[in-house]
Amino acid sequence: MTSRRWNTVTKIIVSSTLVLLAIALLITFRVMIAPTIVAFLLSFILSYPVNWIQRRTGWARTTTVAVLYVVLIALLAITPALFISRLMEMINSLQTALESLIVDLQAQANLPLLGGLNLPVDQLLQDAGALLINILASITSNPFLVAREVTSRILTVIYVSVLNFWLLKDMYKLQRFMLDQVPSDLQEDVRRLAQELSMIWNAFLRGQIVLALVVGVITWVALVIVGMPNAGGLALLAGFMEFLPTVGPGLSATIGVALSLFSKSSTLGLEGFSFALVVLVVYMIQAQYETINLIPRLVGRRVRLHPAVTFVGVISSALVFGLLGVLLATPLIASTRTILSYIYAKLFDLEPFEQSASSQTTVRIRGLIAGRKIEGIVFDLDGAVAQLNLGLIDTIVERTSWMERLVDEAQRRHIVHRLLVMLEVPVHFLMSQLIRFELYEELERFLPTFNRLRGHAKPEQMEAVPQVLDALTELAPHYRLGLISTRNRFTIDQFLDRSGLNSGLFDTVIAQEDVRNLMPHVEGLMKISDAWQLPPNTMLVVSDTDANLRSGRAANMATAGVLSGLGERSDLEDADIIIDDATELCEWL
Repeated sequence: MTSRRWNTVTKIIVSSTLVLLAIALLITFRVMIAPTIVAFLLSFILSYPVNWIQRRTGWARTTTVAVLYVVLIALLAITPALFISRLMEMINSLQTALESLIVDLQAQANLPLLGGLNLPVDQLLQDAGALLINILASITSNPFLVAREVTSRILTVIYVSVLNFWLLKDMYKLQRFMLDQVPSDLQEDVRRLAQELSMIWNAFLRGQIVLALVVGVITWVALVIVGMPNAGGLALLAGFMEFLPTVGPGLSATIGVALSLFSKSSTLGLEGFSFALVVLVVYMIQAQYETINLIPRLVGRRVRLHPAVTFVGVISSALVFGLLGVLLATPLIASTRTILSYIYAKLFDLEPFEQSASSQTTVRIRGLIAGRKIEGIVFDLDGAVAQLNLGLIDTIVERTSWMERLVDEAQRRHIVHRLLVMLEVPVHFLMSQLIRFELYEELERFLPTFNRLRGHAKPEQMEAVPQVLDALTELAPHYRLGLISTRNRFTIDQFLDRSGLNSGLFDTVIAQEDVRNLMPHVEGLMKISDAWQLPPNTMLVVSDTDANLRSGRAANMATAGVLSGLGERSDLEDADIIIDDATELCEWL
């Protein structure tokens, strides 16, 4: 008996109730919004080193994130000893210079300005001092307020750290889950829109960090050349101010020029107005170089906004959301612009996305995997195309029959199976090291043992998965097909000839000799991507183990786990799709 469908009124009531509950939860837990945003931003930034480590090592995602956390904690522990003293020296120098600037302004306070007006600097400083004293008094008079604030900060750090860990580990699962909730006919639009937004945030976060470093170095070099005192502190200020687009660079330049008015050049012999003019020219040249060269290269056109829009957004965000609003104003405005452009195009029946080169390819797209248009498919040879020989499992199960009363045959088989899956990565690592150090004789001696542990059949006994030839023949006209293996090329060619698969079905074959690091290292997959000149996110990796699929995820490729090899369904649950064998791909594509 099917469930009775809700009528329109019921749907409206339920939807309205859910919206009201969501608003109430946001209001109730509004204090957690900022830490949650920070955790997402950190996971976005730290995903770069996580992916890099995973590509270089082939480690599991959890192991990679844990190692990164250990490294970051170690850096946080040693940073104070290495850099804090120098950093504090620069900050103190800049603070001393600013205090001197204030004193000089006070000395000039009695001089008339235009129109006979006087600048009441003394009164302004007295008011600021009184305000600071009142704030400090209110804090010190209530120790419980201080204790609560400290406890809140500690809990916030713990919350951000733990949430960031799980986001780094399982972000791709969250993305796939959210995409699965979208109706299939809208998945392509959602994927393209998400890709545009990802490019904006990638360009902004990565670009701003690099931009701050570059601007800081350029400022330091230029100010040292003209002999500006406190060049290091001003360079540090200029780098930090880059996180306030449009507003920040102007503020750092104003402070630098103001300090130069009361300073003397150590190299040019200038002082006063003439030195300030030189420093002003330095900042102007730097600003032009930044606008014309650095920002387009490092931040990109997707984030670039009109200065007036950026200025209004930064100031408004600062007033409403504080420092976090200032930092995120630019990418939020750019993201809003992208979303509104998409809505406008759909309202007026226009094409919402630019026609990229990949979308104009002659490859006929017949389906989607994880919301992605697939243009190339890379098959792992053993397990996906060639059948495995799991005789080692049967041998071990038979030889441990004496354990039947404690562990039955099915349980022993499962345990041995899990051990073989776990041994695949260490075996490939050992093989990679033997190849790296050109120990080919040792490799040949241990290769039969390695093959048994991986379930690889002997070269002369390799057989193709049933009906895989028909499936590859059907897929070849529509997709570029590649083959990747840890076997040598001679063995691969012999197998392909015997199985009738060496008739131009595979555009690219990556063998043991073609890479320095075997799977699950990402090197072989990236070689195929480069050879095909296809973006990794348009490629699908097909393998029977999660270790090899992991490298596909690290390269931002779609993944398909096949049950015709070593992996079980529970092993492959992180794959975008799970299929019985490679022939089932024809139903998806």
